[in-house]
Amino acid sequence: MDTTLLFTAALQLPDPWRVSGVELRDGEGGGRESHITIGFGPGPRFSCPHAQCGREACPMHDVRNRVWRHLNLFRYQAFIHAGVPRVSCPEHGVRAVPVPWARPGSGSTLSFEAMVVEPAKSQPVADMAGQVGEHDTGSWRFIGHDVDRARLYGDDTGVEAIGIDGTGRKGHRCITVVADPAERNVIRVVPGRDADTVKRFALDFMDHNGDPNRVAPVTCDMSPGSAQGIRGHLPNAARVIDEFHVIKHANEAVDKVRKTGGRAQPPAQAHEIPVAAQRGGPDRAPAGDPGITLRKQRVRTGRACRMRGTLQDIHATSTSRMQAEAGFRTWCSWMMHSRPEPMKTLARRIRRHWRDILTYFDHRCTNAILEGLNGIIQHIKTRARGLRNMDHFPTMIHLTCGKLDLATVTI
Repeated sequence: MDTTLLFTAALQLPDPWRVSGVELRDGEGGGRESHITIGFGPGPRFSCPHAQCGREACPMHDVRNRVWRHLNLFRYQAFIHAGVPRVSCPEHGVRAVPVPWARPGSGSTLSFEAMVVEPAKSQPVADMAGQVGEHDTGSWRFIGHDVDRARLYGDDTGVEAIGIDGTGRKGHRCITVVADPAERNVIRVVPGRDADTVKRFALDFMDHNGDPNRVAPVTCDMSPGSAQGIRGHLPNAARVIDEFHVIKHANEAVDKVRKTGGRAQPPAQAHEIPVAAQRGGPDRAPAGDPGITLRKQRVRTGRACRMRGTLQDIHATSTSRMQAEAGFRTWCSWMMHSRPEPMKTLARRIRRHWRDILTYFDHRCTNAILEGLNGIIQHIKTRARGLRNMDHFPTMIHLTCGKLDLATVTI
């Protein structure tokens, strides 16, 4: 069988495209390269590339030579060479004809892009680009293109509940991840963590056939920006602050109680403590006795831990909103009459978000899916050892956690 016919069949080239030559050459790095030349027969006529033009036989204006990187053949780097015709349309002018093996403007074939995009879900892009002999900048370019194209085919018609979680520290670039608890996947990654973030999500949500008026429960944290955005752009949504976020703040309060007080006074040396006090004699220990300070600190920390345990019991044992509300009222009163200031601050925080915390007992929905996905999201940063361009971070989140149908854009 003729080699050119074999490669024409292997590349699945439609008429009038056909392989006209295959050549092995020495590459610049010292290795061997496979170069495939594609052409077409004499006197062809192509359709106008404009989407709204129906002309099927436009005269050819000229030919522009192009080169694309292709899948390796027999461990050789492969390149496709072709002259891309430009046709002259009476209505739309001179336009380049799209080739069937690559998307317009790309320097790689669709097959090569698909080979790079799929492994990018599980390994660093820089490592993967080095394995195929490419620079990671080009790999990021078509990974971003394919992810954006695949997202265009997303359909949010049936989404009626969402979870919102922000990631990123103060002073760094923050993003907000929106997930669909029913499908257990990320549906949107939006820059920022303020009210405008929810607005941008709502606009993009409508572009994908979603209806903001149908979204009922929205699980989120205690961020005031998200609360304002939900009220303004998801009008019928019930904001739910689940047990995870409440206990998270309780853990932080207990940790502050543990840390405060112990450093109030430097520890006394053994020779500075009276002998009678060391032996437990009748003389009272001095006020700066480190043993007494430590015991008091342990008592405070133990009391704070019991307060946190009571808060967990309210979530675990309450069977109705009314029962939970009674439990929270008693708990907040206990906090406000206690000495540790961090526990008082926690009680004030819960009172500020009183209605949204109690809404959890009406819907019983949590952000557990997002917290699980957050582990995968953090792993993206870890395996990449940092990202030079943070614009790639949302792309990788969509690629890894978005359940995109990449076959619609890579085949």
